[in-house]
Amino acid sequence: MELELSLNDAWDSIWSDDMEGFTDFLDEVLQPTHPLREFDLIPLAKCWRKEKYFVVEEESSDFLWILDFGRKKRVKGKTCTYFKLMKSQEELDTILTDDLEWWVQYMKDAGAWNE
Repeated sequence: MELELSLNDAWDSIWSDDMEGFTDFLDEVLQPTHPLREFDLIPLAKCWRKEKYFVVEEESSDFLWILDFGRKKRVKGKTCTYFKLMKSQEELDTILTDDLEWWVQYMKDAGAWNE
């Protein structure tokens, strides 16, 4: 299934220049037993003011994952950085909508946006 990643104001595309250091970044911060270490990943987008990324495998972009360094999860009894394979368009759209709502509220609270 092909998912359509339609970015909103809460998410920024990652330019190809910024992709080069991403592998090194993952090597530094992902736990040695993290399941996504078995893939060569490239980032597609980053959530504004969060360490949250949409990533795909470099060789085959058939699978879209979310990788969130602000959360943890247990995998086979070990704690690792949160990740999740996007299985449906509805699931992906929910994440994008939730982050947009967070971004709008952040901007309102900061006084950058008046209704």
